[in-house]
Amino acid sequence: MRIVIALVIFGLVGFTSCKSTNKKMQGPKGKYIVQSVKTDSIADKEMTIIFNEDTGQVNGRGVCNSYSSTYVVSGESIKFSPAISTKMMCPEGTSLEYNFFQALLKANTFSIKKGKLNLYNAENTLILTAKDD
Repeated sequence: MRIVIALVIFGLVGFTSCKSTNKKMQGPKGKYIVQSVKTDSIADKEMTIIFNEDTGQVNGRGVCNSYSSTYVVSGESIKFSPAISTKMMCPEGTSLEYNFFQALLKANTFSIKKGKLNLYNAENTLILTAKDD
């Protein structure tokens, strides 16, 4: 019985003294201005993506509507939940916003180089570019 107790105590002491290897993943953070979605240039529109790495939430502004979503990063992988958005009438931006929200849903991996965020789908095709603000 003493051996079992000693092993349990030794295990607990060893477990609590180990450093955690669960480090926060390095993903996008802060505000980005969307430059393109698929082949559509967004240069004349002010679409934003704001990443909050502490809460795992992303929000911003589409062409006409505000939106919010959650995201998870693991290494170079990124997954977004379906976005919720306001429903303002927006004839000139309806297809752009739709494509933007679809790009977020289809995003599979990302890269960040020199302040430029790129999102790629499962086929590793570039589906969204944005620059940090």
